[in-house]
Amino acid sequence: MPTLRSRRVTALLTIGALSAGTAFAPSPAQGQLLGGTLPDLGGLVTATGETLGGLIPGAGGVITGVTGTVGGVISGVQGNVGGVLDETLGGVIGGGGGVLPDDVLGTLLGTLLANSSAAPGTPGFGGPGAGGPIVLSGGTVGPGGVVLDASAPRSTVKVLSRLKQVGRTGKMKLEVKMNEPGVIALASNVRPGATVKAKKGQKTAKVSKKLIKIPQIVLGYRKAGKMTVTVRVSRAAQRSLGKVKDAKMSVGTIAVDVWKNQDSENTKLKLKR
Repeated sequence: MPTLRSRRVTALLTIGALSAGTAFAPSPAQGQLLGGTLPDLGGLVTATGETLGGLIPGAGGVITGVTGTVGGVISGVQGNVGGVLDETLGGVIGGGGGVLPDDVLGTLLGTLLANSSAAPGTPGFGGPGAGGPIVLSGGTVGPGGVVLDASAPRSTVKVLSRLKQVGRTGKMKLEVKMNEPGVIALASNVRPGATVKAKKGQKTAKVSKKLIKIPQIVLGYRKAGKMTVTVRVSRAAQRSLGKVKDAKMSVGTIAVDVWKNQDSENTKLKLKR
């Protein structure tokens, strides 16, 4: 996937000896780093195909579902962090890079942890109804057997739907991968391309080339893996994308691991009919 601009921000942390794939409970200092149990935390919506449109509105459509077993959509915190996320992701899409402030990271990561298992040996804070534990892996073993985690997470975004499908169904599916537990915030826009040539004897349809904004999405990952998010685009966007041969998509992402290492990327994709 081509990346036009990448800005990596890392925080060097030393933690107790940790082998790959071992569940880990944070110390009090690490709990403070993660923000602890913050008030008014949101939820992690993980049900396959669950309707999310009422929770996460967007100018170009709504998020209608998420599938996958590694986490879910973080909801219920948009009122606290939505403005900062929009502004920061807008800067990333524009090619200027961007990082999230500590209070926003605390809310997002605190929500992830609060919706993860609090069983002994895990970093979760949630109650009996919370999901599975966060399993940490990777890092570099340094002197004295400590693990140094100074690497920001890596994420990729892939569009699974073709333009013809979007025009027919009004839905666009995105596959979002992350290589370790944490949070990914992403936003994107689409510019319709060349209009499909009309059949003989018919007039070529007029298509708006206005930029289409895809709603902001925030995903929480309990472990490395991928999730598929379904976006129901607006009727205007559905008509435009269904009548063009191609389109250009700009995706801005900010990926954060549970140790607050950040990576922001601006990725350009080309959508086909």
